Amino acid sequence: MQLPDRDGPRASTLARLLHERKHRPLLLYILLLTCWPWLSDRRDPLEGAVWIRALTAKGAPTWSPSTLSRSWAELAELGLISKPEKREGRLMRPTPRREDAGADYEVPGGRRDRWNAYFALPDEFWTDELFAKLSLPALVMLLLVAKETNGKDEVWLTYENAEEWYGIKPKSAQNGLTELQKLGILHRRTQVVKAPLSGHGQTVRMWYSLTGPYGHQSRAALQQRAAKERRKRLRREARAEVSTPKELE
Repeated sequence: MQLPDRDGPRASTLARLLHERKHRPLLLYILLLTCWPWLSDRRDPLEGAVWIRALTAKGAPTWSPSTLSRSWAELAELGLISKPEKREGRLMRPTPRREDAGADYEVPGGRRDRWNAYFALPDEFWTDELFAKLSLPALVMLLLVAKETNGKDEVWLTYENAEEWYGIKPKSAQNGLTELQKLGILHRRTQVVKAPLSGHGQTVRMWYSLTGPYGHQSRAALQQRAAKERRKRLRREARAEVSTPKELE
């Protein structure tokens, strides 16, 4: 999304996905992260037909075995997944990596530093088939606003600083935000602030927030439920490990 504060450009892989028009790989990556909490424990990899079926919907990019294979390859090239050297039969088991491609992806565990900032998308993203309705710029801006409102209700943003901060061209940011507003997913609040050095003595700031199940409060509740379920699962696994008799040496 955006690399933590440092010298040099801060745009991360998301901007590259947008510039290179990699709509399918981005959707596939989001689906992989969505499934990873249970997929990582699955004995057998998913068949390609399962991924295709999950991503097929009216209005969405079309999928086939060849586009799926190509999307996995593009994600691997971007460093967003790692692929095993050998397939398991005819199946491939991709492993997600962090969005900055710097390390393997880890299921969120409560860390809040800038290198380990996570946010959630609600189930409605898939069940209401929003993933199929959004253009690539709108999808990118949804992810951006969701990330920036992970710990607050709204974020101040201009089309120009979208490029400076995230590497996203102003026109793409404008198109994406406008599309989200028309779909009723995004709310824009106008704030007039004093600006003594401007010709009118004031300027306007635009604050953006997501609505409904995508809003900050709804997503925070979702994350809390997920964290609670994860703690329960870890306790069950710990108890099972303790109760399992160990073989005598």
